[in-house]
Amino acid sequence: MRSFLVLVFILVSFSQLFPLTASEILKKVNDNLNFKSAIMTVRMEISVPNQKPKVKVFKSWVLGEDKAYVEFLNSEDKNIRYLKLGKKLWIYDKSENNTFLISGHLLKQGMMGSAISYEDMLESEDIYSKYSVSLADDEKVSGKDCYVLILKAKVENVSYPYRKLWVQKENFIPVREELFALNGRLLKVVEIVEIRDYGNRYYPFRSIFYDKLREGTKTEIVVENVVFDVDIPDSIFTRRYLER
Repeated sequence: MRSFLVLVFILVSFSQLFPLTASEILKKVNDNLNFKSAIMTVRMEISVPNQKPKVKVFKSWVLGEDKAYVEFLNSEDKNIRYLKLGKKLWIYDKSENNTFLISGHLLKQGMMGSAISYEDMLESEDIYSKYSVSLADDEKVSGKDCYVLILKAKVENVSYPYRKLWVQKENFIPVREELFALNGRLLKVVEIVEIRDYGNRYYPFRSIFYDKLREGTKTEIVVENVVFDVDIPDSIFTRRYLER
C-alpha cells in the first residue's frame, strides 16, 4: 500500500512539473468535439427581442467534417431540408419543390433566424489545424477550473479570425467561447451550460449562442439524442436524397 501511495505521489508530482501545453490542450478539445460520424436530434429555441421564442427541432446525419444532412421535424418547418457538402450548402423546400444554394452575403444570415449563421454550419470543427494557440491565466467558470486559450487563425478561410476559449480542466470541453472579427470586434459568445459523458467522449448537451451584432438575440441548443460513430450510407449526402 505504501509503495502504491509513493507511486501516485511521484506521478502527480511529475504531471505538475510538465503541465500540458496550449497545443496539447487544444488537441484534446478537438478530439472531444470531432467524430467520425453522428446521428443526432436537436432542439433549438430562438429568442429575439419583442417576439415570442420559436422552437425548431431537427435531425441531422453527419459524416466527417464535410458532409451533413438535416431534416426539420417540427410541423412549421417539416418541409425544409439542408445538405452540406464541403463548403456548399443547399436548402430544399419540399412544399415548393425548390432547391437553392446559399452563398455570398447570405451565409452571414442566421439559420431560421437564429444566432447560428449558415457560415457557422459550414465551418469545420477541426480548430486544431486552423489556429495557432497560446495560454492565458487560468480562470474559474461556474466554479470549475478552466484553461484559457487564445486562438489566432493560421488560414484565411475561417469565419472567426480570433477566438477565446475557456476549457474545463476535468474534461477538456469549452464552457465558454468568444468569437471575434479580424478587427477585434466581438461577434458571438457561446456558453456551454451542460456537458454529458457519452462513454468515449464528452460532448455539449445544452449550449446558448449570443449574437453580439443583434442585441438581445440568442439561441439555445439542446442535443436531445445522439449516437456517435455509426455507419451512414453515402446516398444520404446527395441532391437526389435531399429532393426526394
